[in-house]
Amino acid sequence: MPCNWLALVRGNGEARACVFCGQHRREHSKPVSMASVLALLDAQDPALHGELFARALRNVCRSAAASHAQCMPAERQGVFGACLCCHHWVARRKRGNLLFPLQALAWYVNTMLPVDDKHMDHQVIKRLCQTLHEHGPRPTGFAHDTCSAADTAHTLHGGATDDTVNHYSTLFNTQENALFARIAAGSIDSVGVLITQFYHRENACTIFLPSTALVEKLRKIQARRA
Repeated sequence: MPCNWLALVRGNGEARACVFCGQHRREHSKPVSMASVLALLDAQDPALHGELFARALRNVCRSAAASHAQCMPAERQGVFGACLCCHHWVARRKRGNLLFPLQALAWYVNTMLPVDDKHMDHQVIKRLCQTLHEHGPRPTGFAHDTCSAADTAHTLHGGATDDTVNHYSTLFNTQENALFARIAAGSIDSVGVLITQFYHRENACTIFLPSTALVEKLRKIQARRA
């Protein structure tokens, strides 16, 4: 099954996906310039410059720049789309120690530690997990591409044969994606339990844990099973 890479790189209008999380739904998206995305990447802590998501996002920018130079050389710069949630996230954090939403998700589920003393909201975690596992229409009808009106209409309304997966889901391993699928399908109340179980299992069910809060949560989970 194809991914929505093109919708990130060359998306235009209805065919645009969120550059920060890959969300297929385009309602109320905000324009974000390529230059501003690169500036955000450059402003991150140098330790993050080689991180997997940072490299992937930089590659999106490079691919978009090459495509833009070929297809739209008269325009000054390329423009991405950002969903309202990611746009708000970045706007609030860009003057501090910025982690992009998917970077923060990967950090949190694998460490159970907050970033800047702020735990991730479970509503945000669930939204990101749903986004990573949603299917969307295959992007066609880009600016300067040729396709019939019928093909475009079919694609935009989503045909069973035109589904794509979120490109950013490929950055996570099998165990992480399985966790995200369970979170996406479950309730908000189950988010903390699922992440705690995942962390404990991935660390070989160790008795050495980073916080008393995590110990207490594991005790409660075990008490429910008893």
